[in-house]
Amino acid sequence: MSQAMPCGKNENSQGFSLLETSIALVIMMVVTLATGSLFVYATKYNSGAVDRSAALATAQRIMERLRRTGFSDAELTAGSTTQTVTNNGRLLTVATNICATSDCGGSATLKIITVQVTPQGSGQWVNVPIILVSQRATPAVGSYASY
Repeated sequence: MSQAMPCGKNENSQGFSLLETSIALVIMMVVTLATGSLFVYATKYNSGAVDRSAALATAQRIMERLRRTGFSDAELTAGSTTQTVTNNGRLLTVATNICATSDCGGSATLKIITVQVTPQGSGQWVNVPIILVSQRATPAVGSYASY
């Protein structure tokens, strides 16, 4: 005849104590909080990357338009302009500077074009401007020769 063990007691029963369970929950909570902060960081970084991408696309578009413009065209008159544009829902400040004097490196046959686009986002690394610099030259002062 075998002796019965009291209810709820078994020699082979194993389990976790309340202390072990609490420690495991604390460890899981710390890992979850760390993951949450990484998620917030990644979201802000991706938003900043979209702003910089829009700024670069805008700067390239403006620079290509200025490269297509004739050397003596009024659009390439020396001076600075600033405007605010929207690209893909992103607010950008565009500063264009055209130098045609020796004071800034240009000359009568050389114009230095600088396009600076600054995203107006709220992130810490977003407000770094995109700057493109190009040179336009003509072989002689005056109009282009036509053939």
